[in-house]
Amino acid sequence: MKNMPKKINTFLFLVCILISRNIIAKTYEPPPSISTSSHVPYISDLAMEQCVKLYNEAKWLGNEINTMQVNNYNKVSVDNYNRQVNKHSSMINSFNENCAGKRSESAYKAAQKLNNKK
Repeated sequence: MKNMPKKINTFLFLVCILISRNIIAKTYEPPPSISTSSHVPYISDLAMEQCVKLYNEAKWLGNEINTMQVNNYNKVSVDNYNRQVNKHSSMINSFNENCAGKRSESAYKAAQKLNNKK
């Protein structure tokens, strides 16, 4: 690597950082929960595991969408972007309908279980 030009070394360094950031960034975490009432509906542990998975996958997809490069003059590029946005919207709607405002005894445990499956 000593004989490589400085630009290539810098490029390889940046690629390594981006790859490691993506690997590190995809760790499951429990969704935020704020309860202002003691009458928060409970869901099963299995349902909470699905909520944790959905929450994180929607968050990751949202991050990908925010960094997507779209060629506005290319139909395939625009269609792909729109597909991802629609998928993200559907995931958020599903989370809001089935998970938001609900709690389980094991949201943290569900996140740990999903991380151990990786």
